Amino acid sequence: MENKLIMLRAVLKLMELNQSLWQNNAAIVAAYNELCDLVDQINAYLKSVNNGNSGLAASKQNLQNALIEQAFELASVLLAFANRTNNAVLRSKIDFPISHLKGMRESELGTECQGILELVRNNQQAMTESGIANEKIDSFDELTNQYMQELPNHRLSVSQSKAINEKIKTLMTQALALTSGQLDRLMISLKSAQPDFYASYLNARKVVDYGIRYEKPDDDTTPDEPAK
Repeated sequence: MENKLIMLRAVLKLMELNQSLWQNNAAIVAAYNELCDLVDQINAYLKSVNNGNSGLAASKQNLQNALIEQAFELASVLLAFANRTNNAVLRSKIDFPISHLKGMRESELGTECQGILELVRNNQQAMTESGIANEKIDSFDELTNQYMQELPNHRLSVSQSKAINEKIKTLMTQALALTSGQLDRLMISLKSAQPDFYASYLNARKVVDYGIRYEKPDDDTTPDEPAK
């Protein structure tokens, strides 16, 4: 989709720079204005998705990193206590590397941290003897609750992003149909009088693979090569 959008932007830019050559053609003006509106809507939706996701991702990642660090610190203290007291049951619940926490899915991490918190509360004296203040435990409790509360918000945001992406696909379909079905055909009327501009238009209409992703150039048709 990105390559096709780049193509549409190139077409609009070319037409903007050469407006004097087609501005007296009412049909071309109408098609151009409609295409501008569609591309503007696509750009606005893309901006909202990118800004929303980047902000959400950074906030969620920071919260998750802090939670993992605190969880592993408390788990390590518990493990040391389990080893000192030869508590095999506690050891089996708490003996893991930090990569164990980092590799968990979001909901699994929240549940794991709640389990660690429960073990910490049940071994409060051992934590105190190891230099873990109640304030640190309370802080971990608050961080865990905050993380769990953020999960539904994140799922909602993902749902909203999917809806926006569907709107973008619909707008792209309309923009490509308008370009191939109207602009391409209307430009033929300028072929004889403005051959250089017409050739530039055909060049701008090509969908180029910029390495963003591979896509079949199924809509890369020109007025001289109508879709069959």
